[in-house]
Amino acid sequence: MGQGADFTPERRRRALLFADIAGYSRSMQRDELGTWQRVQQALALVRMLVGDYGGRLVDTAGDGVFAVFDRAPAALRFALAVQREFRDQAVWSVAGERLAFRIGIHEGEVLVAGPQVAGHHVNVAARIEVLAPPGGICVTEPVRRAVAGEPGLVFRSLGRARLRHIEEPLEVFLVMDEASGETVPAMPELPSQPVAIAELASVLVLPITPLSADPADRHVVDGLTGDLIGHLSRFRDLFVIARHSAFRLREATGDPVDIARQLGVRYVLSGSLRRSGPRIRLEVELDEAENGRALWRERYDGRLDDIFAFEDEVVTAIASRLAVHIGERERQRARLRQPHELAAYGLVLRGWELTLTWRRDETLHARRLFDRARELDPEYGRAFAGLSRTFNISWRYRFEPDPEGSLLRAVELAREAIARDPFDARGFAELGFAELYRKQHEAAIAAYEEASELNPNDADIMVEKADALTYAGEPQRAIALIERAMARNPFHPDWYLWVLADARFTLGDYKGTLEALARMRDPSQAHRMAAAAWALLGQMEKARLHAYAVKRVQPGFSLDHWRQVPPYRDPEPLERFVEGLRLAGLD
Repeated sequence: MGQGADFTPERRRRALLFADIAGYSRSMQRDELGTWQRVQQALALVRMLVGDYGGRLVDTAGDGVFAVFDRAPAALRFALAVQREFRDQAVWSVAGERLAFRIGIHEGEVLVAGPQVAGHHVNVAARIEVLAPPGGICVTEPVRRAVAGEPGLVFRSLGRARLRHIEEPLEVFLVMDEASGETVPAMPELPSQPVAIAELASVLVLPITPLSADPADRHVVDGLTGDLIGHLSRFRDLFVIARHSAFRLREATGDPVDIARQLGVRYVLSGSLRRSGPRIRLEVELDEAENGRALWRERYDGRLDDIFAFEDEVVTAIASRLAVHIGERERQRARLRQPHELAAYGLVLRGWELTLTWRRDETLHARRLFDRARELDPEYGRAFAGLSRTFNISWRYRFEPDPEGSLLRAVELAREAIARDPFDARGFAELGFAELYRKQHEAAIAAYEEASELNPNDADIMVEKADALTYAGEPQRAIALIERAMARNPFHPDWYLWVLADARFTLGDYKGTLEALARMRDPSQAHRMAAAAWALLGQMEKARLHAYAVKRVQPGFSLDHWRQVPPYRDPEPLERFVEGLRLAGLD
């Protein structure tokens, strides 16, 4: 039955978001078909992401989007995700320019009649959006108050703006997002004394420097640097500083040799990339840290449309200087199979970054990107490995209505990744991850052994394997492996510390557990274990504080569910963990 003319809409407080693409008309003049195609792809992704972040799409027109959210924090998380997506991905550039959204968010009471939303505050939100710079987000005071305390955000007042057809001026704020690059994160502190590292020939690959302002070049050099690290780490006689730590040194201004000395590595590779149209030129230099002597300099010319063959040439040349005793067969195995599409590669890089948040919205966002990469290159194994990870995380946190189906899908996708690229360690690592949480310990460890065989110096795989060893009943062996991984990745991500804490908890070392958790930069995933550890130490006040934080970070937390998550072979440490959570006040 339809709604009659006397139907009274409901009043609801909602967060209102408007977004459109800056410079759309100008880009249409330069490249009408290319602009239209790329904008349609961009809007399709944005429209799908609205639901993933808890919103509802109200209207779309041309290059614009109008969405509503129950709460302002969800609207802002969505806006930040969109801006990061289109800022980081050179795949979204068109007519020589990056696609950039302007976004405005306002909160207030609106009239809701079925799918329709109307009222004064809708008009305000629409006017706010035009004040945002390309790639920027503007919000009003109600939104700023609602998200107060969110980490990593700074609000810069633009003053009280007079909006068209709005009587009262409103104070508008520009959102400054540290994670997006609006502000530069602090450089990690290098050790004051050189770090002692194993006797193996050790190498640091510094992020390659793009020498042009084109945003696409940063995308290319990041992929090139990461692939150089990945290829080199497959040589067993090389000790390679891991990708995560290398990229933390992007803004380092010191001499590469000095940086290498402080990290205790023997060799350092630095380089720069120039681009002129489709032509690229990479210049690299290999230095010996002990005496500062340049061992090798080379220049490589290539084309952007053949970037992966170009990368293989560079890696082969470096390997001939650093690992001459490694034979041709080993070099062939070391070559990572690359996607045919640079766009697919960029989408996968961004998707892996999103999975590290362990949050529902970002996990589903990552799945969209991996799916798109799979469409662009159906034979790209890393896209299937990434999809497997998203289904595993969904099982762990019950992001979807069929958790067990999610875990089985994770196994299937990992096997599809291996089928497409049997020389990529990541596919085997994802299979190990999925089999572990199915409590198939032998199968999980066998998959991790295969991954380690393919890439013995991959620090992430070392820690993932250590996690499996802890749950299989070998926490001491796990700790030794984690310590090796941390030496290779000195600026390691938080989840290394979580795995270390888990191994110590399994051993009954609760103080050691808490020491590891206290070193995490983002404690949101540490609260469960911290609550249990403090409770088992008899420190109930501290335990309850962490239990409260668990409920805030995971509103649907269930002790019955988390009894099923840790895949311990021996039930004893699991029972201690559950008892600690219960004592802390979680149920």
